[in-house]
Amino acid sequence: MKSKKIVVSSKYIDQNGHVGEAGYLSIAIDALWEFNKEIGTSQKFLQLSCAPVTFSTKIDYLKEVFEHEEIEFRIERLTPPEDKRKWIRKILLFKSSGELAVKILANGAWFDLNSRKITTPPNEIMEIFDKNFYGSETK
Repeated sequence: MKSKKIVVSSKYIDQNGHVGEAGYLSIAIDALWEFNKEIGTSQKFLQLSCAPVTFSTKIDYLKEVFEHEEIEFRIERLTPPEDKRKWIRKILLFKSSGELAVKILANGAWFDLNSRKITTPPNEIMEIFDKNFYGSETK
């Protein structure tokens, strides 16, 4: 499992004074892309012309999160799908108290950036994902 701590800024706060639905997804995706940069996948996606594309996202809202609150972003380990063209992603956002605030489950596939079609990703990308998302638990 990979994790990252984030302090919630005002850009994620809605008219009710807490993180809104679009804010939670933005926080999660912003942290995910930062993580992808750290492990080198962002560059690999461009070099190998293959990147993830999301088909569906389900969000469960469990606890309110407020501006300036520190939350922890975690990508949970999952079993890779049998169809190597597809992927499953689970992101959890925890309050500093340890309470689960939001669970985000997304499904997608690998997208060939040249042909604009679903494809099996190159082994180089799968090795990175096996190590960082499907492999042994690390923080």
